[in-house]
Amino acid sequence: LRSPISDNGLCLCRKPRLVLMEKALRLAQRHARHSNKPRLHCFFLGSVSVSSDEEGITVTLDRFDPGRDQAGASGRVPSALLPGDVLVPCLFSTETEMMPDAVVQSELLQHFVSSRQTLDLCQLLKVRGCVVYSQQSDAAMFSLSWSVVYPSVSVDVEPVRVIPIIPTALLRSLTSINQPRAVSRQRGFLTMDQTRKLLLLLESDPKASSLPLVGIWLSGVTHIYNPQVWAWCLRFMFSLSLQDRVLSENSSFLLVLFGSTHRAPQFYQCRASRPGPQLDCQLLTASQSYSYYQVTAPTGKNAVCQQGKWRFLSWDPIWAWCSFLDKNTHLVVSLFPF
Repeated sequence: LRSPISDNGLCLCRKPRLVLMEKALRLAQRHARHSNKPRLHCFFLGSVSVSSDEEGITVTLDRFDPGRDQAGASGRVPSALLPGDVLVPCLFSTETEMMPDAVVQSELLQHFVSSRQTLDLCQLLKVRGCVVYSQQSDAAMFSLSWSVVYPSVSVDVEPVRVIPIIPTALLRSLTSINQPRAVSRQRGFLTMDQTRKLLLLLESDPKASSLPLVGIWLSGVTHIYNPQVWAWCLRFMFSLSLQDRVLSENSSFLLVLFGSTHRAPQFYQCRASRPGPQLDCQLLTASQSYSYYQVTAPTGKNAVCQQGKWRFLSWDPIWAWCSFLDKNTHLVVSLFPF
């Protein structure tokens, strides 16, 4: 994310880092080989984590799910999906395949951001994979292709003066020095009374869908450019379940941040860099060749997509909705011990 101190913008401009565990790839290849099918639809499962500096996110795929058939479904569905999991549909094939249409993925993102369900970071990344594999003697050869679609919305932020907050049990728990950091990771909405004092509402509070809301609050992060802050801003901006958003003349809303390193809350004014009802999305693609010998034990190496020097080939950033990204920013595919 871009620091608000440098350019006053929140957006996911450090490209996501993708890690595919070798053990998951081996299980997928073994299942595809035993199925004797030239094309096999399956899934990789994993998690999304925020980097230690809170400036980027990593998608780690460490489980393989062959999927199952379900009555009424258009295709196979995962059989072991858990809450908070990243779900990556993947096609194993013995022939070169085309990646799926990114427009469909952007429509799914629009649905998750605007729905009434809790929005997690794992829902803001739509990853798809395609693996073309072949067998040469005792070596398994893979050609891996990936596509990632995620929102390209940038949020402008600016510090503002302190606004009084109505003292409640929730406020006391968020500002208590004895509150464990993990427990304090909460978020919600802001409303204002007639005396222009803010009232904190939890995300799960049913009143949030009917009261006039002037902004959002979030706790348990260190910096405002944490991806969790950006994701919660998107929810406030695009959610269809929030009936009454009260914005300023320049379409701004309030953000109160209860940082893990600050006892007192921090106040910001936020607004979309390019206001509009449409959720713009960005598409990233990558491909890589990978091989291992079946007579050896797993090497402990993993297919990793990260930011750095060119080694194999880059992710080509493409703006969905017919706009373009500066080609100077890119990601690289590399292999290194996990």
